[in-house]
Amino acid sequence: MFDIGFFELLLISVVGLLVFGPEQFLDAVRVTTRWVKRIRRSFDEVRTDIQRELHNDEVMRELKASANDLEKQVKDLTAPVKEQIHQVETAVQSKTSEETADLFSQPSTVGDDRDKETKNQP
Repeated sequence: MFDIGFFELLLISVVGLLVFGPEQFLDAVRVTTRWVKRIRRSFDEVRTDIQRELHNDEVMRELKASANDLEKQVKDLTAPVKEQIHQVETAVQSKTSEETADLFSQPSTVGDDRDKETKNQP
């Protein structure tokens, strides 16, 4: 965390010993090491949280990309089927309209049969 070499550490120890005195120096070192450990632990927690979030973001990006690919594949596969369905619907509609037109254009034979039967009866 800190780039402190042996000589810097020795200099800090000597200054601390002169400032705090021999009785309080060990307590000051203990308190300082406790605080440094807490700070390191906090930085490590923050670092792991950030790494976890970055990993989650990466996974979400991959999932979205695969979902887009899958959606494109589904569209590509269903396009010919939709085209065929449309062609069949068009053919059925044209066939039914032709049959309907044929029915209305042909003379009615139902009434003619009755007329013939009534004429043949005395």
